[in-house]
Parts: sequence; structure tokens; C-alpha cells
Amino acid sequence: MIDRVLNDRYRIVERIGSGGMADVYKGVDLESGEEVAVKVLKQEFSNDPQYLRRLSREANAMVSLKNEHVVSLLDMGSEDDTHYLVLEYVNGMTLREYMDQNGPMKPHVAVNMICDVLDGLAHAHQKGLVHRDVKPQNIMITDKGVVKLTDFGIAKFAGNSTKTFDGKEAMGSVYYISPEQAKGEDVDAGTDLYSTGVMLYEMLTGKPPFTGDNAVQIALKHVNEDIKPLHEADSHISVALSDVVVRATAKDKEIRYSDAAEMIKDLKHALRSPHSRFARIRKNSAVTAAAEVIKPGSGVLREHLPLIVIVGAVALVIAIFIILFLISAGIISNNSRSDNGYAKVPSLLGYAENDARTYAENRGFTVLITGYEASDEYTAGEVCSQDPAPQTKAKEGTVISVIISTGMETVKVPDLLGKTVDEAKRALEAVGLKLDDNIEYQTSMEPVGTVIGQSINPDETVMAGDSVRITVSKEPISQTTVMPELVGKSIEEAIELLSDAGIERYRITVKTTQDPDHSYRNFTVTEQNPASGMDFVYNTITVELTMFMESEGEYKAEFSENVTLTAESNEVVITIETDLGEVVIFRDEFESGTYSIPFTARFWESGSFTCVIYVNGEVYTSFVRNFE
Repeated sequence: MIDRVLNDRYRIVERIGSGGMADVYKGVDLESGEEVAVKVLKQEFSNDPQYLRRLSREANAMVSLKNEHVVSLLDMGSEDDTHYLVLEYVNGMTLREYMDQNGPMKPHVAVNMICDVLDGLAHAHQKGLVHRDVKPQNIMITDKGVVKLTDFGIAKFAGNSTKTFDGKEAMGSVYYISPEQAKGEDVDAGTDLYSTGVMLYEMLTGKPPFTGDNAVQIALKHVNEDIKPLHEADSHISVALSDVVVRATAKDKEIRYSDAAEMIKDLKHALRSPHSRFARIRKNSAVTAAAEVIKPGSGVLREHLPLIVIVGAVALVIAIFIILFLISAGIISNNSRSDNGYAKVPSLLGYAENDARTYAENRGFTVLITGYEASDEYTAGEVCSQDPAPQTKAKEGTVISVIISTGMETVKVPDLLGKTVDEAKRALEAVGLKLDDNIEYQTSMEPVGTVIGQSINPDETVMAGDSVRITVSKEPISQTTVMPELVGKSIEEAIELLSDAGIERYRITVKTTQDPDHSYRNFTVTEQNPASGMDFVYNTITVELTMFMESEGEYKAEFSENVTLTAESNEVVITIETDLGEVVIFRDEFESGTYSIPFTARFWESGSFTCVIYVNGEVYTSFVRNFE
């Protein structure tokens, strides 16, 4: 297929994926010049009416969908025995690939992705379509972070027969299949919401709720077993978010969310108010028990239902008035306020600053803002922490100290160039980032095993928890150079000779005494390492130059630098960056430990210079010091 042009318009470039019935290729639309994805029915199915109908059904399903979170259908066609769909090309990865690379996600990341999926599903449901195969493999994430739903290959219009069990196998991935799909019953929008809830469970915990030795075992668990609440599977997940998943994955479709928009609303609420129990399903509550007994169509009770509802409502109103009377008469006390002036502290979590003040003051408390901090559960401007804690008792008028969220935490990407893989990983983890497991290796002039490229530039601001990909030197380019003769040359001539030889890294050490057999002028190279004539690979070492000066200089700066050393033996070198290059002002060996290094450095020019501390050849820190 590669390089084939379909119907004189779509050139096939490379295969980018494969499924049960079709292969997916990256292509180019020769009319527009844009990249496209071409889904081609596999050759063994090209004359199979069942698979031809399925491809046609996918096209019919997608043609009416126009949503930023749904992959767009651009064209369809056939040439000889090749049948294909032309789709929007998504430059990125599947959610499955993202999960495999990154593991469990932070709640705000997972919820934002799922809300995008639900937005795409809401659009499909409005068009009368049920996807029926919602799973991570069918969710695409672009390189710009846009989430898109794809593969409507088994989608059906809700008005048609929508059973998904043909007597042999349940269609779609069994890990995300709904109970009604597993039983071969009719499906509706709630089916997609169930699968989405299961997918969110895996995104947050790193594994699906049900597993088994085979597809039948897993399908039976979807039918017969309740999903373990998220906050019980992982105590770091909020009860509110757990409740949303419990409701979305209820066995009874009547309990699930009525539509995707309702689920989106609760998910966003769960991030703002993680301690809420707004979506909890109380299986054994009196309300549920009554609902199970008094149902329309439940026999004799059906004709008495209006009377029962009226009598119940009147009884409830009377009970409320009696309780309020007893409270006001002092016969019983209010649960939230006691006679000795104590009251329960209200929960201000998730409230905007002004709303929190009003809410607290209405209950006899005052609010004091004591700080601001990043939060991945509360949006900027909302209360994310309080003291005293909610529901504890405190005297009326007590001040509630609150912390206001500044939004999700952002960090700056460190410079990883020149570091080993382990050093790069530690540098990323130190600022709250992760090293992407997909490491690329390339031939380079840099030392083997060191970082020569990173996917996000140093100092760029990203979200905490993001991953950074690196490129590592695999082996040096087999190109060597000969070290030129530098002794006796002026420092400017020596630097020029190094540059001509392709050598960029060097350091200068100043020496104020001369050998008895030699007499050099200022700024003359008296020693070099490596020696002249030596063959070595470009830029695999730092050339050490010794330069004669009659004096170290009249300008000085005082140093007292603290370093913590972890290796058994450590070479500490401190340099200043000058127009000539890096000039060494301190060099010594130390064992492991923490040291304060005081010394006075001199230089022949005044001004502010960048100083760099190296430990075993790696940059430890840098700073600016003034010589005067």
C-alpha cells in the first residue's frame, strides 16, 4: 500500500495502526496537500458483505458528527477491491498509549480528558448515535492535548436494533463492556456512559475494575459484581469523584446519569468539592427501598400511588413543623448549634473567597485568608484548605483560617543536556516532573549515555506531573581529530587552533611561576592536556590549558560556598566565565559530606562575572560575583 495513490487523490505514506478489520495509514490529500488518515478494509474482508456493511455503517455514523472532540470523516471510497475511509489525521497517541507510558493520572488530568470524551459522546447521542465501543484504544490525544473520540465501527442509531451480542461474542472490548451489552440486551446512551466510567476508573487507578482469565469471566463480573468504589481502591482519590464513577457504572441503567452533560457537571463539581457526597448511591436507604416497593406498574399499589404520595408529603411537612417547634422551645437542640455557644464549623472547601466569607458569617464565623497555594483539586480563587476542619465544633465567632487555591501547580523544565539518564530523571523528579519511558537514542559527538536533546525546552513552564522525553547519545560519531600543539602560543591563538580542530570545550588555569628553562609572556599557554598529536573524538573531553600571568590580578572577590557531596571522591572546580572562556579560580578534592569552601579569588579585570561550580565534571550550581 505504501506510495499507492487511491483514486488519484490520496497518497499512502506509512502504516500507523491496525485493528481487527482494517489498517490505518498516514496519507496526503494531493488536492489540498493536507495530511489525512486512511482507514483501509483488510484485503481478506474486501468481498465480505458483513465487513463492507460495517465500514459503510461507520461512515454513515460519522458523516453527521461535527465536534472538536470527535475525529472527522472527510471522504470514503473504493478502488478495485480496496475500500477505505478518509479521516482527520491526528498527530499524537491513543489514550491507551498515554496510560501505558504515564501510569495512573492525577484527578484533574483524568477528569479533563474524560469531560472531552463526554462532550464528544454528548454530540453523538444528540445525533441519535450510540458508540458502543468506548475504550482507551478509541480515544486519541493530539500533540496539543486535544482529546478526540474515534472508531464508530460498531456504532448504531438508537432507533434501530442495538443489541451487541450475536450468540458468540460481545462486540467491543470486554474490559469496558456494559452489563446490558454482556447480556445481549438493547443499549442506549447510558451504555457509553458506563464504559466511560470504567475507563475513568482505570485512568485514576492504573488498572480496570474487573479482570479475569478470559473474556467470559470479565463479562460476568460486569453483570454480577459491583465496582469497588474508587476511594476504597485508592485512598488518595476523593469520595466525590468516587461517587461519580459509582453512579456512572451502576448495573441499573435507571440509576446512571441521564446524559453525558449531567455526568460532566458532576465531574467538575467533584473537582471543586472533593468531600461532597452528591452522587452517592444509597442502596439500602429508605428512599431506595420505597422506590423498589412503590413503582408504577407494580400491581395493586399502582392505583393507590397518587394517594400514597399525597399522604407521605403531608406527613413529612407536619414532621418538619413539629421538629422546628421542639427546637425553638428548647425541648431538643439543633444538631449544628449547642446551648453552650458552640457550633459545627461549616465546610468552605470549594467556595470562592467572597462566597466563603458570606457562608461563614451567616453561620456565626469569620474568615481569615492566611495564604495561597497550588492545588490540582480546586480551581484558582477557591478555598482549598481550612482550619478548624469542617464539622468540628468551635465557639461562635471563631476565625476560620483558609488557604486559597492558585490553580494547578506549574513548574519550569530543567536543563537536561549533558546529564546521564539517571541524572535527568532525578532532575525532573526534583521539580515534580517525570521522565518519559520512550527514550530515543542517536549517534552523537557527545559522550555515550548523555542527554543530547529534550522534548520541552529548559525553563519552559509546564504542568506538574507532565512527562519529558529525552534523546540520549548512543555512540560517538566515528570522526576523530588530532590535538594541535598549543604550548608557547598566545591564549587567543590556542583558542583559534582548538576551534579549527572542531574542539569547543576548554578551561584555563592561571599560573604565575615559570619553569627555569622557559620564559613566557603574559597570556601564553605553558601546558596543555591532552598533549599535542593525540587522536580523540570531537568534544568528548574538556581541554585543560595552563596560561602564564605575572600576577593573578589586582581585582578580587571573596567566596564562601557550601556544597554537599555524595560520591566517595569528588573533584570540585569553580570557574568564572570571561571573554577568553572559563578561567579556573579553585580546584580541590573532597570526600563525601557537606563543606563550606572559603577562599579569595583574584582577576586582572574588574566587573561582575558568572561563576560555575562543577562537581566531578557536572554543573553543581552557578551565580554572579563582583570583582573589584
